[in-house]
Amino acid sequence: MRQISAITKRQVDLISVAEVAAGTTFSILLAGMFGLKYSAVAGITTLLTIQNTRGATLKTTGKRMVAFALMVALCAATLLPLQFHTLSFGLFLLLFVGLCYLLDLQSVIASSAVLATHFLMERSMAPDLIINELGLLLTGSGVGVLVKLIIPRRRAPLTRFRDDIENAFKAILQAMAGKTIHTLTDAEDPDRLNSFDRLEKMLADYENAALFESDNHLLGEGKYPVAYFQMRSRQATFLRRIWQNLSRTGQSHGTNFLLADFFKEVADGFSEGNTALHMLQTLERIDHVYDRLPLPLDRKEFEDRALLYAVIQDMRSLLQIKRDFFLSANEDGLQAKWQ
Repeated sequence: MRQISAITKRQVDLISVAEVAAGTTFSILLAGMFGLKYSAVAGITTLLTIQNTRGATLKTTGKRMVAFALMVALCAATLLPLQFHTLSFGLFLLLFVGLCYLLDLQSVIASSAVLATHFLMERSMAPDLIINELGLLLTGSGVGVLVKLIIPRRRAPLTRFRDDIENAFKAILQAMAGKTIHTLTDAEDPDRLNSFDRLEKMLADYENAALFESDNHLLGEGKYPVAYFQMRSRQATFLRRIWQNLSRTGQSHGTNFLLADFFKEVADGFSEGNTALHMLQTLERIDHVYDRLPLPLDRKEFEDRALLYAVIQDMRSLLQIKRDFFLSANEDGLQAKWQ
């Protein structure tokens, strides 16, 4: 029952299905128009060429070309001397598969091996047959790439994903402002810990979506969203640690209001375009205030002050991550393009 339920929940990508069906059919027809023998193999090559993204499709095509050259050379070295005996094909496969694994070409072994069987069945490696096999490869791979480039796809709403992440950060920072003053324990605010889990899952899912979109951009235009979500993931690690330290403080001190106001300021200004430079300056002033405070009166105050000092340092790290991201994006020429 669980397997049936899982199957019913799966979603079929109709665009991908259409790409494979249309591309495979067109390849077979085109290979027939060119007068190529074994024209159906061109269709299978198209089917195997089409990947989830344009980048992966082009990468697979490149590997297929290298594997074809290797296949022809090994066939000449094994099938010809042994007069196309079945055992010679076994020797070819032994060498071919082994070298493909060494050269990271294992994903294209099957299609090249199928082309090699044509030499075995024809008991020939005449130039016209080699050209025929090359034609099948070029037709199948070319149609696969063309289909992937032409057929439009629905893009992931990366700008909405960005807004979702920033709103989640803002909500947590606002909650931190209240927690700094009221020092609620996690037992009194159990849903807040779940919000960190939800934020981290969102970041992981959105980063994967950004990676998928990036691989569909052939000119490197999709790198910025990936870097953005990775930056927010690093910040989320510090955000959880700050919350944990705030949870361990036992009482509110007068200076806590200064830190609470800072959390509100960061929440209000939390956005993609904020460089965090002004916030870092504000944090430096808060740090100086804490440095000039009189010594703690008891052990509990000492422990609370130590935890708040750790909170300040983690906030500094969180803001520095954003500052460094802004600077490195400018240095690397990453433009803030989301589509």
